[in-house]
Amino acid sequence: MFVVGQFIKRHLCARQNDLTTSIVECPHCHYRFNYEFIPSASFYSIRLGNQRIFKCPHCKELHSFKITHFGTDPSLPTHGDNAETGIGAKVWVLLLGPLPAFVVIGFLLLFTFQYIILFIIPLALGIAWTFVYIVYLYWKVSRSTNGKVNEVK
Repeated sequence: MFVVGQFIKRHLCARQNDLTTSIVECPHCHYRFNYEFIPSASFYSIRLGNQRIFKCPHCKELHSFKITHFGTDPSLPTHGDNAETGIGAKVWVLLLGPLPAFVVIGFLLLFTFQYIILFIIPLALGIAWTFVYIVYLYWKVSRSTNGKVNEVK
């Protein structure tokens, strides 16, 4: 994941200067910083519309940040969409790990019993797991910040 993210940041975005900066504030510890990211993409955070779920570089907890105040404040430190603010390997494994496992189980069932439905059911379960886990993460982050998503004033 890190290698792919660094490749895209260095080679694809450097040519087009596509990095965008937003001033954000942690809803938990109120740490303010400039957040650099690639619009419409992320390898280290979960993007939900104009919100992103990532770790605050100060308190190291997952929070939901609203990315609406674009620009740079030179008096604030700059942190990017990287491993420092990423959601972590454990969350990625729990988020995407069951999908390939269900696909492998589906292939084994398909080749054993020769019924396509035995492949489709585990595939649907893997997709449903991914969707439910994203909803759970969003609920968990919203609950830990008392339903408030930060917005820099």
